[in-house]
Amino acid sequence: MRMTLTISTFLLLAAGTVQAEPRLDRHPQIPSQYVKSRDVTVWVPDACQTGALRCSVLYMMDGQNVFTPSPYSGADWGVAQALPKLMAQGRVPPTIIVAVNAIEARTREYMPQRIYALMPPAYQARIRAFADNQPPESDNFLKFLVAELKPFIDRTYPTLAGPQGTAIMGSSMGGHIALYAQGEYPQVFGASASLSMPWLMASWARDPAGTAADRLVVTEGWRAWLRTTQLRPGANRIYSDQGTVGLDEEFTPYMESVTTMFLNNGWDAAVFQSRVFSGTEHSEKDWRKRIDIPLVFVLAR
Repeated sequence: MRMTLTISTFLLLAAGTVQAEPRLDRHPQIPSQYVKSRDVTVWVPDACQTGALRCSVLYMMDGQNVFTPSPYSGADWGVAQALPKLMAQGRVPPTIIVAVNAIEARTREYMPQRIYALMPPAYQARIRAFADNQPPESDNFLKFLVAELKPFIDRTYPTLAGPQGTAIMGSSMGGHIALYAQGEYPQVFGASASLSMPWLMASWARDPAGTAADRLVVTEGWRAWLRTTQLRPGANRIYSDQGTVGLDEEFTPYMESVTTMFLNNGWDAAVFQSRVFSGTEHSEKDWRKRIDIPLVFVLAR
């Protein structure tokens, strides 16, 4: 069948003003010397396809649910719909998305390893029980991200390789690793976003006295880790949020304690944002409804 071009379409093509569609590049089973291989999908907007422009990069955890509906919620993040609108409005710069799939060791890879090491032994045991009775393996996962995957992305795509052009985002346990990655490598990740993050790293207590005790332990663990990092307000930006329904209702008290600790350590609202979204659940269906908020916070320059 012959395609017929209208005069207006021909003129647009001749002028080079027709924009390309965003491109999805699938990189199956990226190898690593530190962790098991996994699939990575890269979303490349039209502005970043010619190489004429250096683009920001957002690394997203649980990549299998970023562009494809999660089997648990039946929804994806909606980032492929939200980001073009935000770029067109000038609210964020042209940005490449790197969606990194999780594997069966997800909980161990996403559990902050050095924070775990700073916890009391009894609490460490609770964390291991939550992580398949194994200690965290997140430091090796971060080596994969920083020493193997990021150099590959920077070689393959027209990226802004510095921290001002590099952010990381995750939800639930993926939120743990996003913030932890930024804290361990603040010279790599300038900003992080953690949606519906558990914070407590272990199964929650079922009574008020246990919750109060856990809040102290968790807050002191994150405080001790923060002191050892080179995270700096202004040089780095941190976003976190929670809903109020289901799992998120359980996590909110821990978020409030830890984020208050951050605010008391020099992180003001310009560089540290902690939000609660009433009536929302621990689900991609709700994360996609507010995805523009963390996107603007971590990407705006």
